[in-house]
Amino acid sequence: MSAPARVERLIARVLLLGGLLSVSLMLGGLIVYAAQGRPEAREIVRVVKNREAGRAVDVFTSLGDVRRALAQRPPDPLAVTALGLVGLLVTPVLGVAAASVTFWRAGDRDYAAIAGVVLGMLLLSFALAAGG
Repeated sequence: MSAPARVERLIARVLLLGGLLSVSLMLGGLIVYAAQGRPEAREIVRVVKNREAGRAVDVFTSLGDVRRALAQRPPDPLAVTALGLVGLLVTPVLGVAAASVTFWRAGDRDYAAIAGVVLGMLLLSFALAAGG
């Protein structure tokens, strides 16, 4: 099998598995959230609009918040949903990293360098977004 075909199959597999896992986490979290009888979406929107209502709304604004909510027993179902969203963000990055490594191993240094530059730009964008 040629190097481009190997890279294409690997990237397709990474994207498919990452997407399926992420969507499964999101759906599972939402199903558990609904099964627990948590507030309906309209009620959450009303609480956000009326901050003086005094109810806390489960909104995760950082990976640390998600990690802490997942460490609770039982884990917060909205944190599981947020983890699925994080998985959707990370999946393409893993695909580019896998492509870079596969191109390098196949001896195609030009494409490995291009994939490395794209990977660097993605990681830099994540770092800048996390800092701001």
